[in-house]
Amino acid sequence: MKLSNSLKGLSTAVTFSLLSACASNPTTSTTAPAAPKAKLPSWVMMPIIENGIADTQCVQTTADFNILKNKATALARAELVKQIEIKVKAMDKTYQRLTDTNEGSSTGSTFESVSKQLANKTLSGSRATKVDYIDFPDNTQKLCVMVTMSPELTESLFKGLVKESGQNISPRNEAVLYERFLAKKAGEEMEAEFKAQQ
Repeated sequence: MKLSNSLKGLSTAVTFSLLSACASNPTTSTTAPAAPKAKLPSWVMMPIIENGIADTQCVQTTADFNILKNKATALARAELVKQIEIKVKAMDKTYQRLTDTNEGSSTGSTFESVSKQLANKTLSGSRATKVDYIDFPDNTQKLCVMVTMSPELTESLFKGLVKESGQNISPRNEAVLYERFLAKKAGEEMEAEFKAQQ
């Protein structure tokens, strides 16, 4: 009888130990952790080419690769034209300031009148330098294309603008204008001004 009572006591103690052990174990969740949001590559977010001009455009993956690539490339080239127009406005503004201080007052838009035809002509030399399917944070996938104008092509465009403008510009002033033409900050300032006028 004593043995039977001891076994019952031991059995009860083991049961309580098991129950308390189960109660102290935290329940594990069967829900999977949220997938991390996709991080966009820098060439998509901030396309840059040293001493050149670049833009990236992305399109929804709703068609064949070649159609999507052509569409994104065309959109990026259109944005390059806008960037060039903004840079030309900045350069023209700088030139007007230079002539006001160095050579008396000057009026008129020197570079803008020839910029569009030269920009379109020069853009034929731009090319897609990066193409890839990119996962976006909204869980969509898009085809992105980065189009660039090489430093040589950008410089050629600038020299064409100066030549076609018919202005006699000193080498020093031409260097100032080229620096202004390439400047990202100048472009951003002009873009803000340009948007305010629309």
